[in-house]
Amino acid sequence: MEELEEEHGFEVREEFMIAPNGAAKPSKRLACFLKPCVNSVKGQVFEFPSDFLSSLPPTFEPKTWRLNVNFQGWRSPQKNWRAWVEKMAPLHEYTWKKAGIYDAILNSTYEIRRNYDLIVGLAEKWCPETKSFIFCWGEATITLEDMMIAGYSVSGSPVFSLLETDELLETEEKLNQARTELTRTAARKAYQGTWLKKFMDSESEIEHEAFLVLWLSRFVLPISSRVNRVISRNVFPIGVHLAKGTRIALAPAVLASIYIDLNLFKEKIASLSVVDKWEDKDSKLEVTTWSPFQLLQMWAWERFTDLRPKPNLIKNGEPRFARWHKLMINVENVRTVLDSAQGSFDWRPYTKPLNNWKLLTFYVEKEVSVSVDGDLSEELQSFARCMRVSELV
Repeated sequence: MEELEEEHGFEVREEFMIAPNGAAKPSKRLACFLKPCVNSVKGQVFEFPSDFLSSLPPTFEPKTWRLNVNFQGWRSPQKNWRAWVEKMAPLHEYTWKKAGIYDAILNSTYEIRRNYDLIVGLAEKWCPETKSFIFCWGEATITLEDMMIAGYSVSGSPVFSLLETDELLETEEKLNQARTELTRTAARKAYQGTWLKKFMDSESEIEHEAFLVLWLSRFVLPISSRVNRVISRNVFPIGVHLAKGTRIALAPAVLASIYIDLNLFKEKIASLSVVDKWEDKDSKLEVTTWSPFQLLQMWAWERFTDLRPKPNLIKNGEPRFARWHKLMINVENVRTVLDSAQGSFDWRPYTKPLNNWKLLTFYVEKEVSVSVDGDLSEELQSFARCMRVSELV
């Protein structure tokens, strides 16, 4: 039983329980409780990590901090990308929906403008131990549910799945050859811009795979290297799988990358007190993030009403990203707003009706009991995965 509890993130103990219909008197029996859980509401339930508050800069003025942040994973659509998407979508809509990436690809055509203060304000509230933002009024965090809304599949094969058939391996080799050809040009690199020019409207037999490789390299799993904005060979197998309609679990991988970067970001913020003691006043700490932090900003905009601009109206057929296309808002002190947001924080923004945006099937008006089995729809099975303890790869 202990192994089962550890695996599924709950504990079993004997407590007084009330029947669902409320008719029976409380009776003592074994029940499962999600972790973390307590036996009483009295007393302190949670303790901040010892250095959580002391490590923050005394005033919230990020632009004056001795910290340089490079957002390498925050990519806007390059020239002609939207046109390529609009060309490929009618041809491959069925395959993209089967693979669970249709909305995610459409989302990549929108520009999310970065609010630096907001990202820093969230990063300083991040707790690496709990993988959550700790506000003075409670905890919250970006989850697999947010990745689903962004269009990434929660279910499917892992991102490191190998190609096994000769046909798939041959397609990967053709992608490798195309990449090698670009490295032999004067640029000596397979830049994303030249890759787009090479394959867009080329009628190549691997144009679809090349399109997905660019999408993965730029918007989903940007490569961490000294040379940015290049085509990553590591995503070739993923692109080949997706082009065949194979569902790949991109959501856990993307969320894991965001968590990793938030850990690093918070570590640098906590180190600023040391930097202030350096004799060289021009010296700064450097931090580079490679994950799509625009997802983090949209997570905040969906929930903190005082930190977001007035959303765009979604047109029929547009994904939810369209709400935030090319918007920006300036907030005088993000830290203060975050600390005073207890009454205005929206815990479940995706459950509310939104014009021209289709609610997912698991956002229902009244709660219902469902059995998680093979007959359940893909959406409900994915939501069930969001609710249980899982390891992010």
